[in-house]
Amino acid sequence: MTGEGDASRNDEAWAMEFIDRLNRGTQEAHERRDALAVAVDEIADGFTQLGLKSWKVGRKSPAREDMKAPDVLLGDRAEPAATILRYESTVNILSAADQLRGFAVLLRAEASLMGAVSVARGIFEACLWATAVIDPTITTDERLQRALTRRLARLSAGIRLKDMLGGGVTDVDQVIDNDGDVDDAHGTNRDPAKDIADIVIYAKGRGWPVKKSRRASEITPLSIDWLTENLERRIGIEGYAWTSGSSMAHGEHAADTASWVELSQNLGTAPAWLIRLWSTGAWAGPRLFLATLANYTGRVSLGREYQRFEELFWDGGGKR
Repeated sequence: MTGEGDASRNDEAWAMEFIDRLNRGTQEAHERRDALAVAVDEIADGFTQLGLKSWKVGRKSPAREDMKAPDVLLGDRAEPAATILRYESTVNILSAADQLRGFAVLLRAEASLMGAVSVARGIFEACLWATAVIDPTITTDERLQRALTRRLARLSAGIRLKDMLGGGVTDVDQVIDNDGDVDDAHGTNRDPAKDIADIVIYAKGRGWPVKKSRRASEITPLSIDWLTENLERRIGIEGYAWTSGSSMAHGEHAADTASWVELSQNLGTAPAWLIRLWSTGAWAGPRLFLATLANYTGRVSLGREYQRFEELFWDGGGKR
């Protein structure tokens, strides 16, 4: 027979083993979280280099064909078509890089589920815009129409911001060029209203219809919803990554996230596995952009970094 002393010792041993398992599980979870955060930082660094350095392109790639296209005449200046496409994609590549770093910070902190979801949505959106501009499945002219439409949107946004702040700021559209100098060709220290007019005149001269929307003129209609449904190399997760992040960011939470959001107020934590589960845009955006960039340039970029990132993102979870 087992005495009370034996039972007590067994209970204590079981409790100690249980606590040890919890501690090991917590440590392993933190190691997975930190490894994923490091991989996200690596992708962010890679995106920064893609934004600041010249792309290597294959001889028969769509990117090479864009380099052969005639210059775009915008008012008193001529700009190579390939430069416009590269720049408008770069603006969003660098935006995605910045937001990826923010996502890594939120992963490590495990303090805000909705903050991470919102940042992941921003990553996806920036990658989608960057992808749309260099889409290799359309012609150079169609890519140029998208790029100039995006430029019209940015220039108009700069004017709206300046008006809201009472005219106390200069154009905020600024990026660093390949030599490390401030690039003045695309809006910095320029008159955005004149640049908008020059783009509209050029588009109409090419016979492209220009539509005046509520916020900015458009040469070709572009929206996140349309792009998630129509871009090549999408695998079905893109619409989900956008709409789930969008709805959660606006308070339409699924039942499990609603419970965790409520619970997190008491615990003061949002576990990394939950952040990852509801932040698919942080994976889907880079996946789509890098696949598109490889087809556009004829060269694979960030292959090793992305493979590591993807493996860690789906570690312990059901992929797609």
